[in-house]
Amino acid sequence: MTHEPDPHTENDEEAPDAIDPIEQEAFLVELGLDDETIDATPAEVMEILSRLAAERATADEARMRALADFRNFQRRSIENESRARREGLSAVVRSLLPVLDHFDMALQSVGAAATIEQVVAGVSMVKGEIMRALEANGITVINAVPGDAFEPGLHEAVGVKPIEAGDAEFEPGSIALNISAGYILGDVVLRPAKVMLIADRDSD
Repeated sequence: MTHEPDPHTENDEEAPDAIDPIEQEAFLVELGLDDETIDATPAEVMEILSRLAAERATADEARMRALADFRNFQRRSIENESRARREGLSAVVRSLLPVLDHFDMALQSVGAAATIEQVVAGVSMVKGEIMRALEANGITVINAVPGDAFEPGLHEAVGVKPIEAGDAEFEPGSIALNISAGYILGDVVLRPAKVMLIADRDSD
């Protein structure tokens, strides 16, 4: 004769998530129930209430953990952004240090009664160092060539040049003179090139 397992015993052994009576009462008290209400409440209802309270407590803990993780993420993001900004600025400053050295050399040569040609050569050398430093940091020059089409955003018109004999080949509204170069970093225009435009042929 085969012995059938006691269903009550088996259920007791396989109920690891059963709620402790003390914890159950604590949950009910936390819900604001007084002793009389707790005593008058059927055991089945009390178990449901205690389970709901336990689930709420678990949800609250998960919410607090999620908030803490989000705050840590925000803090790390701010720190990473600040570090990246410092590293980028440091790279720019390091690339400009040789420029400062050449400025010092140029000033020293001026103090030693250098010729105009030497001063010009020193200034040209400094400009070359600056341009190399800009290029090393991904900055390129926007050069506007006479006759090029005017491109808003890349170019900024600061005036109109009357048509002269040598301007006959240029279209009205195109670039006549490049007043100052512009600079662009990737797709971000740091400063548009300042230009003068060819006047309309019908204008006085």
